[in-house]
This record gives sequence, C-alpha cells and structure tokens, in this order.
Amino acid sequence: MRLLAFAPLCLWTCGCAPALSTFQPAHVADKGHVQAELGLDVSIPTGTIASLIDAGVVLADVAESRELSEGERRTLFDAGGALALNPPSATPHLGIGYTALDRWELNLRYTGSALRLGTRYQLLKRDRDGVDLTAGVGVGRYVLGFPVVSVLGIVELEDFTRWQIDLPIQIGTAGTWYRVWGGPRLMFTTFDAGLTVDLPAFTGYPGEREIASLSGTGLYVGGQAGVAFGYKHVFFGVELTLAELFTGGELSVLGERAVAVDLDSFVIYPAVGLMVEF
Repeated sequence: MRLLAFAPLCLWTCGCAPALSTFQPAHVADKGHVQAELGLDVSIPTGTIASLIDAGVVLADVAESRELSEGERRTLFDAGGALALNPPSATPHLGIGYTALDRWELNLRYTGSALRLGTRYQLLKRDRDGVDLTAGVGVGRYVLGFPVVSVLGIVELEDFTRWQIDLPIQIGTAGTWYRVWGGPRLMFTTFDAGLTVDLPAFTGYPGEREIASLSGTGLYVGGQAGVAFGYKHVFFGVELTLAELFTGGELSVLGERAVAVDLDSFVIYPAVGLMVEF
C-alpha cells in the first residue's frame, strides 16, 4: 500500500532524489569511442524517511483546522528535511562517456536536478583476464531546486545546496548481444538548506511562519546489479540498487540550539534505460 501511496509523490518530486544508478557496463569503450545512456530511475525510501513523509503529509492537512504543537511543528521540519535528502522520486538520467586514452574514460551525466562529472579506468579486460573490472570517481552538484511545497503544502525549501562524491566500481562481462554488471555502491553527500513552514490562519488563530536551517551529511552504502540485451551497439537494460543511508544532520529553528536529525533509511532504487556504444 505504501508503494501505491508513493506513486503520486514520485510524480510531484520528479528528478529530486540523488541518482544511485550508474547504468554503465563493466568495460569502457575502445579508445576514441563513446558510451551513452538514457533512462529513468525510481527512488523508493523506506524506514525513517518514509515514516516522516507520511507524518508530514498528515500534519500539513491537520494544520488547516487546528494549531500544531511544538513537537508536531518539529515533525513537519523533519519531513521537509527527509524530502530534501531522499524523496520518493522518478528521476530521468542522461549520460555520455568518452574514452580519451586506452582504458580511461571521462563522463558527464545529468540526473533531473543534478550534474555529475566523473572518470573511470578499466583495470581488467574480459578478453585477457576473463572478466571486466572498472573503478572510478565522480563529483555531482544539484543545479536546480525541487518542489517540497507540492508534497507538504505548507513547507518550502530555500537556498538548497548539495554536493555528492561517488566511487563507481563495476565487475561483469559483455558480448555481442548482452551486458552484465554489478558491484558495490558508495556515495557521500553534504547538504544545506533553509526550510519555511507557513501555518495557515483559521478561526481563532492568525497563522504563523517559522523558519529553520538544515545541514548535514549522508553516506549511501549498498550494492547494485544490472543486465542489458540488444545487438552490437544498442541495448535495453535494467538495474537495481539497494543501499542503506546513514545520516548526520542538525536542524535549527528560529536560531535556537541545533538538534540532531535522524534520517537513516534503506533505499530501493530500480532503473531502466537504453545504452549505446559507438
């Protein structure tokens, strides 16, 4: 039932979740050649983030008819932070990689609200070592905001800044008609944002605005696997990433002493798309 409830949230927060997919095979193209991909990811957070979003949606409705307690207001801010960090979301992705030197690739990727610049090197080759193995690093930054207000109604996200560093490691194999890959998924992120809650007015209550700041770090640790089928240059693939999110964050409301925010969660992250090599 929760997956069904998250379906409209994914539409409202399109492109907002961090891209945990790589959608790259375990080999780089030959020198002077290109690999590219185009597809869609779906982020499904569980645990704390999912519970906070559920509670935030309920409290946003309740605020239309009665004054919220201090604890309920804090929950609204926490829900806004959960949406900022890893909302349920459908995220388009477009990436291209160019093999500038033998075994060495430079790549650029756009994922909804973020740009990522990365590189990877092929350590093992299937024709010589029996398996393909690549390792690399990527740096990403959010370049667009996203509509927290469209989910919670009375909560707005302002001045959102987020950086990400990931370490893609892929092992697998490939043939004329298939690609198979998998490996660990590691990503570190820092985030900083302002949150505003506009409590609506009703009979006997004039309404109120509260402002908070949220900052912290997150670490995604997990694994992924993918497979693609096609012929020679064009392939259709699916990929699944499962990752635990470990967070450390602080929330400060109206300049008061910052309090710790726990947004640890488990994220299910399927992806589909097209892969080409030329």
